[in-house]
This record gives sequence, structure tokens and C-alpha cells, in this order.
Amino acid sequence: MVKPASSDRPPPRPGPPPGSRLPAGERRASILAAAFPRFAVHGFEGTTTRDLARAAGVTEPVLYRHFPSKEALFAAVLEEAAGRLVAALDAAVGGARGAGARLEALAERLEPLLAAHVDEFRVLNGAAATRPDAATAGAVREAYRRLGERLVAALDGDGLRPGVSAETAGHLLLEMGLGASLARPLGVPGVCRVGYGREVLALLLSALTARGRPRPR
Repeated sequence: MVKPASSDRPPPRPGPPPGSRLPAGERRASILAAAFPRFAVHGFEGTTTRDLARAAGVTEPVLYRHFPSKEALFAAVLEEAAGRLVAALDAAVGGARGAGARLEALAERLEPLLAAHVDEFRVLNGAAATRPDAATAGAVREAYRRLGERLVAALDGDGLRPGVSAETAGHLLLEMGLGASLARPLGVPGVCRVGYGREVLALLLSALTARGRPRPR
């Protein structure tokens, strides 16, 4: 498994001391930050409001003051996960010009991006697989929609092969990225072998763009 590079994510800041008074917005943010890894590791069903309150250093009544239910807090975590991943995609393609260059940038940043955002993918993919209720399904669908839109935008403009739409290419990358977010952290040999990423990039460039081959490294 690839370890997160130190530049991909800043070290977590310590939470507020238990019982300390914070402005409402800061307290809500601190509860959300504490809930994120709990839900990512234990899922919705495996996490209690007592666990969440303890992790945030607050009482359960304070937790409910900011989030009326565990479901509401979980929905906020799903939204936050999507926001973090959208920001990571924007950063990955920032400065690259044209669909081919952005595709290469995304491929080159895939492994560190996956390693730095294990919890975000875990909470989204876990919710998609284990929480079939309509509200959670809608929240996950919206998160995936936002990611798909960003990938479509990244591939829009000059550089795609004639007949290939940015809409199709972007959502193909979404499906591939979600698959990678499941397989790579598990260390599946076929997708973790040396050179696999460059071969996949060459195939994608050939199929989707007019450039055909990645730059030598």
C-alpha cells in the first residue's frame, strides 16, 4: 500500500479540550472532524452517538445541539468527503492545459491522492454498499455526481479524440477511480504491480485523446 506523501495532507490538528467552549461554527466543525474517521472505520451502524460525542470531546446533548440526529451528522460527513475529493481533483489538474495533459496529471497523482484520502473514499463507498436507505443513497449519488462533473470538466476542451465526449470520458474515469479506491488500498497484486499505472495511462491516452502516448519519465 502506498503511504500518503507528507505534502498531500497536513498533519491533523488536535481537537479542543473536552468541555471547552467554542463558537457554534467551530464546535460544529470540530464534531464533524472527529466523526469523520469514526464513520470511515466503523461505518454508520458500527458507530454510536456516544462514540461520536466522546471522540469530539462533548456530551451527547451538545452533539444533538449541532446535529439533530446521527443520520444528519453522517450526511454532513458524506458532503464533506465529496468536497475534499473535489478539491483534490482540482489541485491535481491545476495548471495542466488540454485533455491529454490533464489526463496525465490525474494518472500521475492517482496513487498519492488515493493514499491521502482513504477515509473519504471509505466513507462514501461504504455508505453506497451498506446504507441502502433513500437519504444516504441520495447523498452518495450527489457526491459521485460532483466528482463526475469535475472529471468531465477536466477533460472538456481540446485534446480528446474525435467522437469521444468529455461526458463519457469523465464518467469512465469516475468508474475507474472508484474501483481503484477499493482495490489499491487492499494491495490487490494486479493493480499494484510496478508499471501498471503507466500501461493504463497509455491505453487511456490512446483511446481517449489525439496524443496517443504518455510523455517518457
